[in-house]
Amino acid sequence: MLGLTHTGLFNSVEAADALSQGIMIARSIGWEGGLSTTLLAMGRLKTQLGDYREAEELLQESISTARHIRDRFRLAQALHQMGECFRQQSKLNESAPVLEEACLLWRELSQQRSSKWVADTLVELKGSQGDWKGALFWRDHIISVCRSQQDHLEVTNQLELKGEILLTAQRYDEAALHFEAAIVTAKENGHTWSSKRMRLCTIPKVDMKWERRVRLVCDVKKLQRRLPQLVTASLKIPLPSGRE
Repeated sequence: MLGLTHTGLFNSVEAADALSQGIMIARSIGWEGGLSTTLLAMGRLKTQLGDYREAEELLQESISTARHIRDRFRLAQALHQMGECFRQQSKLNESAPVLEEACLLWRELSQQRSSKWVADTLVELKGSQGDWKGALFWRDHIISVCRSQQDHLEVTNQLELKGEILLTAQRYDEAALHFEAAIVTAKENGHTWSSKRMRLCTIPKVDMKWERRVRLVCDVKKLQRRLPQLVTASLKIPLPSGRE
């Protein structure tokens, strides 16, 4: 606890000393839960200080320990921090799978705020790699969470953001569909979204060939209102019990 307090106060030297003692004590008494937590805290501190090599080693041990005791909450925390450590080093290929596992664990643990936070990071990461399919998947994940929370204004915001991704990917017909859905969702919940009407007018006009060639399987009301369908898959992942 003392090490975490010093970390919160940005006293890096005292925090490192206290956390080192905490790690040593947790090892000596065989408290694996406490060991995972203190390793995570030290790894976070080392990441903040730019000592990435040591941070990765500490976080990897924290992850392995959490897996061993099957503590999914501690595992999600450690994976999240490892993903951020990789991302700060621009190791995007290493960061993505770690953050994906963290995001899905947070979702399974009903930690929706953390799940959305990590998913938003994944959208940014996938977009920077030009992986529009991946960016859209995680944006859909956020929309799904917002809908489950009945956060209609945030659903509107996220539909707009998804529309922007589709525009960048030059999928203009789908982008228009999502901007329309944002306008409808906002209006139905007492908000105005006039700026999106203007945005809609700037989208290049294309034939919606995918609507004509493929039979749409969706609710009639949704079709009439032109609400886009999410494609987020069932979010379940295995939890390994062994070492990394």
